[in-house]
Amino acid sequence: MAARPSQDAPLQLHTVQTDQPLATVNRLLAALHVALAAAAIAHRGAHVMLAPDLVLLFLWALSQAPMWRPVSRAAFPSRLSRPALPAVDVMVVTADPDKEPAAKVMNTVVSAMALDYPGGRLSVYLSDDAGSPRTLLAARKAYALARAWVPFCRKYGVRCPCPDRFFAGDDQLDLGDHHRQELDDDRLRIKNVYETFKEGVEEVMNDATLSQSWTKADHHAHVEIITDEQGQDSSHSNSGDGDGDEDAMPLLVYVSREKRRSSTHHFKAGALNVLLRVSSLMSNSPYVMVLDCDMYCNSRSSLLEAMCFHLDGRRRADLAFVQFPQMFHNLSSSDIYANELRPIFWTRWKGLDGLRGPILSGTGFCVRRDAVYGAGPGSSQEQFSGVEVGELKRRFGVSNGHIASLRRSGTGSTIVAAGDVLPQDAELVASCDYETGTEWGEDVGFLYQSVVEDYFTGYRQLYCRGWTSVYCFPATGSRPPFLGSVPTNLNDALVQNKRWMSGLLAVGLSRHCPLASAAAISVPQSMGFAYYAFTPLYAFPLLCYATVPQLCFLRGATSFPEAASTLWFAAVFASSSLQHLVEVSVAKRGLAARTWWNEQRFWALNAVTGQIFACLGVALSLVGAGGRAVDFDLTSKASGDRLYRDGVFDFAGCSALLLPATTLCLLNAAALVGGVWKMVGRGGNVSGTGELFLLCYVAALSYPLLQGMFLRRDPARVPARITAVSVAIVATLLSLFG
Repeated sequence: MAARPSQDAPLQLHTVQTDQPLATVNRLLAALHVALAAAAIAHRGAHVMLAPDLVLLFLWALSQAPMWRPVSRAAFPSRLSRPALPAVDVMVVTADPDKEPAAKVMNTVVSAMALDYPGGRLSVYLSDDAGSPRTLLAARKAYALARAWVPFCRKYGVRCPCPDRFFAGDDQLDLGDHHRQELDDDRLRIKNVYETFKEGVEEVMNDATLSQSWTKADHHAHVEIITDEQGQDSSHSNSGDGDGDEDAMPLLVYVSREKRRSSTHHFKAGALNVLLRVSSLMSNSPYVMVLDCDMYCNSRSSLLEAMCFHLDGRRRADLAFVQFPQMFHNLSSSDIYANELRPIFWTRWKGLDGLRGPILSGTGFCVRRDAVYGAGPGSSQEQFSGVEVGELKRRFGVSNGHIASLRRSGTGSTIVAAGDVLPQDAELVASCDYETGTEWGEDVGFLYQSVVEDYFTGYRQLYCRGWTSVYCFPATGSRPPFLGSVPTNLNDALVQNKRWMSGLLAVGLSRHCPLASAAAISVPQSMGFAYYAFTPLYAFPLLCYATVPQLCFLRGATSFPEAASTLWFAAVFASSSLQHLVEVSVAKRGLAARTWWNEQRFWALNAVTGQIFACLGVALSLVGAGGRAVDFDLTSKASGDRLYRDGVFDFAGCSALLLPATTLCLLNAAALVGGVWKMVGRGGNVSGTGELFLLCYVAALSYPLLQGMFLRRDPARVPARITAVSVAIVATLLSLFG
């Protein structure tokens, strides 16, 4: 146990350092690029391709704000005073037991319970949006596993608190004063407990009677403080004055909110708001950590690292949350779908951290409860003490228990035992009608106006109120704090990106546009937020560059007004590619041409698939055609990954979402062959040199699509119906413009 730092010379709990050499390189490359782009556009003049060029320049300019001042931070958990640690509620959200296997979800739950944190001040809440009895039974079995696993982790200083990964080989620990034979005996005992847990969960998931006895759409609220199957007490002592607090079992609570077809449930944001209310009746911890169900804790010290920023007295009182990066355990070495999200978590979040903090990123963040409730910086839950009860009920709802929690100071959690909270109180705040007439989702809690609730809540609820944040990226050689899973087939990757793009663009084109909030959050940060809000607009210039030059080349014309402009645009392309290569190589600490190419390819593919459909969906929503809100499409966490690991595109299950990409790919190939044939017939006329290079570049990017349509015969090739429709569309275009 760490000693309390001296009052005379307090130890720093964290440090921050600006990467000035990288900032200088970024600024020089940006200056070079803007000069070249301006010259190219000037030579372009009034041309049909001027509009896409201006859109590209606009998006590039927005993207430079997060590159201006990258910083890195280091936390020192060993310097924390453990008796002074505040209580924390960990919230895990799952929505579909078929797409999110219960064994993986429960490993996340158990890993959170095994964090290196006083057990009496740690509570874990599992939201089951499907209301599945299978998930509830699996949670009960997970608690039984945790009663053995958590003491084992504490005894031997296990590094990885996720049992599945530990028994898969990530088994670093501290033997300390214990004998090797004692460790071997304990390890074998725990492994047997874990195998029993897995068999029990598998049996529950395969129980046909349980599958038939529930419906996702309609079910009552159910809240249960989990105890083990032998009925041992799950009391949660937090007196904070000794080893009893350290050694207590963390609280585990299962929450299934009421859902009705006639009521809007607001997806993940609605589930998190229910957890906020239920937890306020029980632990009411001043800090909340949110985890996706597949994002297990990979380092037992991650929560302590977050507290190094929240508790450092030198830190301004306006720190709302600490964001950790999203990292993944099932990335392939080639990562053909750019699942690593390198531009976000390895590059731009570090730059945003040099402004006022990164964008709230859905999972792996530790946030102040009062900030999410709508409080301003420098205030706390005590600010509600002077507000009339009637006003609090208007804003927060009619639950007396929840209103009472607002008036308690957020210094620790409430002592909770299984009988302390009446079931009807907890189920009241989890009912689907509870929020009616309140400010939940509007000015209180996680906000509902966007399907990307993390982005919108961080931007409107936190930053626009004056809060800041920090980004805690692990040092080289350190354990990633959390590890999740990525989509391993193309359809899931595109569907996930379409959902993100739809939600982001809806914010960008609404009255909440980040560019309109520059006065509240500073111009550079508003540019950083706006870049992601308008990222789907890449669909327009890429669609233009995938059609106009191709048709021009095929007809023997040119999309560049003069030869000089071709050279300028070649220089712009080289500058952009160099900038991207530098980003990737800095993140990977070495030349990473393969990652650079994969990111280029998926960026283009995503632009002409998910981003096109996102733009269409948002446009139809804005004009009222169809009037349907953006869907929250859940991606499967249970698909196989053999092809992904081999670096082969898996097109199985691809829908019409892929159709624009296959059509443009075929158009480019036909234009390349036909244009070269005509060029040779004209005696090698090279007036279309710029188009020829562009078509060759697009052909290289789209080779996996051509291969999937015509060269592969395995079940994961491009579906025949998509190929047939693409061929028909291209044939029609060629007959009209060829």
